[in-house]
Amino acid sequence: MNKFKKNIREHPEVRTGIFVFSVIISGILCSAFVTEISLNGKLIWKDFYKAYTFWGLIVYSIIIYLYNRFIYQFEKNILNFLDDDYCKAYIVQSCLPDLIEKYKTDLKSGKESGKLIDISKECESRVETR
Repeated sequence: MNKFKKNIREHPEVRTGIFVFSVIISGILCSAFVTEISLNGKLIWKDFYKAYTFWGLIVYSIIIYLYNRFIYQFEKNILNFLDDDYCKAYIVQSCLPDLIEKYKTDLKSGKESGKLIDISKECESRVETR
């Protein structure tokens, strides 16, 4: 499942294929539903909930909703990186564990002199080396 989600995220042609497939399936389900509730060319709505295709449309709608929610979450996460403050906070968050480990080992080995450091400069230098 994770491989499938990764393919959806990384390949726009997969998303396009899913879209085309969903349009075809929805057309087939809707046509089948209308056919199932029709009698002599007239729609009989009173027992529409008894039609199997109605429940198929319900299940299909839930699946499409979940897929679109997944796509929305992915795109929302990407849009966060347009904000400079978010990017800086993300970089600091990703660099901080490495810096903590570095200073722990330096303190244990006696390399660090105990002076204060500017953590933002340290993070910037780490980002430039990545």
